[in-house]
Amino acid sequence: MKLFRFVFDNILFILTLFLLAFIPLYPKLPLIDIQHTWVYIRAEDFFVLLALSVWLALLIRKKITLKNPLILPILAFWIIGALATIHGLFLIFPNLTGVHTNVAFLSYLRRIEYISLFFVAFSSVRDKRILSFVVGILTFTLLSVAAYGFGQKYLGFKAYLTMNEEFAKGVGVQLSSMSRIPSTFGGHYDLAAYLVLIIPLLVSVSFGIKNWFYRLLILGSCALGFVLLLMTVSRVSFVVLIAALLLVLILYNKRFVIALFFVVVLLFFSFSPGLLQRFGNTLKQTDVMVSAQTGEVVGNAMFVPRAYLNDKIVNQKFAESKGELTVVTDKDKKYATSSAFDIASLSSTIPLVVEPNAPTGESLPQGTGYINIFLSPIETRVGNFFYQQAKKDNATQSAVLFVHGDYLIKKSIAYDLSFTTRFQGEWPQAIKAFQRNILVGSGYSSVGLAVDNNYLRILAEVGLLGFVAFFGIFLMFGIYVKRVYSNIDSPFVKSFIIGVECGIFGLFLNAIFIDVFEASKIAYLLWLLIGITVGLVHKYQKETIDLFDQAKKIIISTPAIVLYLFIITGIMFSGMANYFFVGDDFTWLRWVADCGGSGANCHLSLSTATSYFTNANGFFYRPGTKLYFLLMYSGFWFNQTVYHLVSILLHASVVVLVFLIAKKILKSKLLSMLTALLFVFSSGYGEAVFWVSSVGFLFNAFFTLLALLLFIIWREQKKIIFFVFSFACITFSLLFHELGIVAPLFVVFYIYIYEANFSLLAAIKNKFYFLLFLPLIPYLFFRLISDSHWFSGDYSFNIIKLPYNIIGNLIGYLGLIGIGPIFLPIYGILRNFLREHLSVATILALIIFLGAVFIYRKYKKKISTDEQKIVLFSVLFFITALLPFLGLGNITSRYSYLASIGLELLFAFFIKKLYMHLLVNGRNIAIVVTIFAVCIFSFLQLIQLQKVDGDWHAAGNKSIAFFTSLDSYYENTWRKEPTQFYFVDVPIRLGEAWIFPVGLPDAVWFVTRNGKIQVYQTSSIDKAIAIAHDPLLYKNIFIFQGDGDVKSVIKTNALQIYVK
Repeated sequence: MKLFRFVFDNILFILTLFLLAFIPLYPKLPLIDIQHTWVYIRAEDFFVLLALSVWLALLIRKKITLKNPLILPILAFWIIGALATIHGLFLIFPNLTGVHTNVAFLSYLRRIEYISLFFVAFSSVRDKRILSFVVGILTFTLLSVAAYGFGQKYLGFKAYLTMNEEFAKGVGVQLSSMSRIPSTFGGHYDLAAYLVLIIPLLVSVSFGIKNWFYRLLILGSCALGFVLLLMTVSRVSFVVLIAALLLVLILYNKRFVIALFFVVVLLFFSFSPGLLQRFGNTLKQTDVMVSAQTGEVVGNAMFVPRAYLNDKIVNQKFAESKGELTVVTDKDKKYATSSAFDIASLSSTIPLVVEPNAPTGESLPQGTGYINIFLSPIETRVGNFFYQQAKKDNATQSAVLFVHGDYLIKKSIAYDLSFTTRFQGEWPQAIKAFQRNILVGSGYSSVGLAVDNNYLRILAEVGLLGFVAFFGIFLMFGIYVKRVYSNIDSPFVKSFIIGVECGIFGLFLNAIFIDVFEASKIAYLLWLLIGITVGLVHKYQKETIDLFDQAKKIIISTPAIVLYLFIITGIMFSGMANYFFVGDDFTWLRWVADCGGSGANCHLSLSTATSYFTNANGFFYRPGTKLYFLLMYSGFWFNQTVYHLVSILLHASVVVLVFLIAKKILKSKLLSMLTALLFVFSSGYGEAVFWVSSVGFLFNAFFTLLALLLFIIWREQKKIIFFVFSFACITFSLLFHELGIVAPLFVVFYIYIYEANFSLLAAIKNKFYFLLFLPLIPYLFFRLISDSHWFSGDYSFNIIKLPYNIIGNLIGYLGLIGIGPIFLPIYGILRNFLREHLSVATILALIIFLGAVFIYRKYKKKISTDEQKIVLFSVLFFITALLPFLGLGNITSRYSYLASIGLELLFAFFIKKLYMHLLVNGRNIAIVVTIFAVCIFSFLQLIQLQKVDGDWHAAGNKSIAFFTSLDSYYENTWRKEPTQFYFVDVPIRLGEAWIFPVGLPDAVWFVTRNGKIQVYQTSSIDKAIAIAHDPLLYKNIFIFQGDGDVKSVIKTNALQIYVK
């Protein structure tokens, strides 16, 4: 009877412990089939249903309550999920194929099922002492999972997989010695995610246990789990687990253990050849067969001995595309067997492309995942190759096609299958589903069973509202734990809480590449552990906590705004990630791909880095930018996406720095955020972000602003470390662009404006202020001895016209930043007129100057001293950022990047003054009119920014068309022999985007890989012919077409010219 009473009183706790063990240990064997999917109802679903039924019965009997800290955010997430799926059923699913209403409904129920275990676990915590049983079950389960995994590796234990439709039927599979170990899970990724969650938890718990036997037992089980993780050969989970464990050690301040930890990890890693190989195969160099006419990839190419064709069926075919290879007609069949084919007439080695079978996940797929095939070097041109077709069902052998056509073999780098599948298949489909309705997505089951990015999956299925609601649950969880944590007096309980949070941190990282929150075993365990954690914390709660008030404070906090700015900037500029290289990009890339004109890649070495500081070869002195391209090329080759992502990251970082500096200047979080948003929306500086070559401006702006911010913080807190880093940032700014030479001036003007009782003499004597200018001395010295570019050509100053250029450029940049690129045509007309009428320009300049003085005197007394400081700092910031460019003969978009910040500060200030002026009409009217003014300005900028974005996209496409068309004329002699090329009507720019202002010779080099080539650019075919002289070179005269293609010009007689 006592036993029955104990069970009855603790039924939820017993069920919780049972589920903690049963769910990870019992294989995913199917019980009930579901139509239209190969996801089954399994035993775990019935046990979960049993636990929920018991919980519901206790709730009805009022033995437990619904009241808990996470009830409202959980219900909000469920409601949004329901609305999203209903919306999808009626408005989206009818236009899609492969989606089914029953699957959508069951997918929604599955999400409820996962999270509902939180309520069971929360209600099961009736006493703090239950934690020992929970830790015991987790340790026992981890040991059991590890034991079964070792059994699969060494004893032939069966694996029950769910990674495809056949495996999911529940048939046990005996793994090969090279297979990845899934243990009791449906796949190795699920097992790896489980270990990422459990190992940090138990390692943390070990620090809260005093008994050394239990501590060693737990750590031993974690060590076995770590070895098991190596057997999964999961690169992502391995890195994530290291990060999660490192977080555990940092939170416990275990400095010595951290050092020892890295040594142990390296030892484990070195004894895992499978994982080493997986990391090594992430990027793989391969030969690729490409159509010379279209640039279409046929597949991976290899050269094999001609004896490979012995005893094979050989057919002949003419084909110009991969699609034509899949159809073999009767007229294509020339030879029934290779015995009738004259193999002896072939070269000793023959080019072969093998049609891929269904991918297994272990090998590189053919035809996908190649990095920038357009810039990949051409190995040779071939008129024929052999295509090994995949063996058909019931066939004794596969046929070989002898394909005739026009093809190139290129040396390329490709991602392995897992990354290729994500980048080219799953992620784009999820993004497409999200874009159908960004608020509520497309509904559950609108994307495939695997997206391999849980964040994209949530956005695709339930949109932004669902995304916010889902992670709002974790936000509330974190707030609640933080508020009560100080009340907890048990080191054991604290260690468990820290472990759960570190495990969740690991899952958050894992979710970037794995659908961890949707994997059933992981999701069940996650919500059980969160429920237990909240239940334990609840026992220590001493006062009522308003979680929503706390959440509100967090949502509008400075860190939250920083996160919002990163997200907004990333979303706004994410479209540029795949835009192709143009113009100067090829010059920068050639410096690292053609080291010293040798044709060999530059290697990352001390001598190479030193040469960038000591030898500029007549170019601008930008060693930091050169090092950046060397690092990027060494790590990511020609992957333009990564180059653009770095630019987006730098731009977002600059946006954040604008916000943080604006907070110091404007003393208002709202106005500071407005300043940052206006800077993001600005269309005038687009060139600096969209053009890969302009990355030096982004680095320069980042370091300049960071130097200013750190100096302000040093001035406030007087901690020398901030000054040291400010000094370092000024130094770094000089390495990426000449604009860095004015970086100390921003600090000087800040001191001048905001220093109380400022004295010039005292400032000069201040050693700290003097030190800020110290980096200029070695910078100018190295710039002088490195044969760098100074003042010549387009970058020279005309002393006589200098005053006119300064005034004209100031007006131009004011218009470009304030109005946008639509101002440039008007500015161009005005500048051309005034250039021819200097007397008019002089009078106009005088009028502008007198007008500025009048406005200053009139309004000076109407604004406070603090407001005067804001205006003065903004104006000086704007002018200082343009100092190196004001004397030039024209204005350029990218030069306005840093200067834009000054005007955005000023605009935000005027918005505030507008609001204050309108208050006489009532607060509501003032707010609405102010918002209207901001919207109008933002709309003006955004529509221009969208056009600029489209221009750079189109310019990149023209660049691609150039490479594809020039490849089609490729001759094998181009690689070795001295060759001249002549290009007519070279496109310079398209709208606000550059195409080939310079860099065409470097772009041609990437096709030929020949340092002996000469490239000439002319305005007409006749001029090109006159320069060429030799009729044999007429075939190397190319004329650009409207879409960026080039066509070869053939002169057949003195009077006729034909475009080929």
